[in-house]
Amino acid sequence: MALQPPTRIFLGLSLILFSSALAIYPLIAIFLGLGIWLALCRDLSALRWVRRARFLLIVPPLLTGYIVPGTGILPIGLWAPTWEGLALGATQSLRLLVALLSLRVALGGLSTAQLAEGLVGFLSPLSWFNINVSQLARRLTLTLEYMERMDGRTARNFLVGFCRSNSPE
Repeated sequence: MALQPPTRIFLGLSLILFSSALAIYPLIAIFLGLGIWLALCRDLSALRWVRRARFLLIVPPLLTGYIVPGTGILPIGLWAPTWEGLALGATQSLRLLVALLSLRVALGGLSTAQLAEGLVGFLSPLSWFNINVSQLARRLTLTLEYMERMDGRTARNFLVGFCRSNSPE
């Protein structure tokens, strides 16, 4: 029995919220479970998602390594990152990685029409606030489809052109 698209999106987002409150060992268990699931499904696009987010995954350990006080990893005093900060940042990067993989599990195997249907169903409570849910879902679907098809070089060229067109000269 297959889950409906809004249910799959809800479960993926619920797993992200649930994993944000977990300690390191249950988080590692969820990461390994998601990794095994994606490996069994032979979903190689998850690796592409992780590769695209590699700099986002590197930043938290670097930032918290220098911000959080504790024992320095090098004997150079004040200018060294701390073990505690690196551990906290690595935990945060693992949470981001679990978020990426859980979205890949939730959205994997959905066609564009199913994704749009799922977003309409998931966002339907926003219609109480006079928001056009079908238009919002259509825009989100088109954005997700475009980002999925875009490779790194195309994205860089797009962002460079966008920054040049918006810069005051």
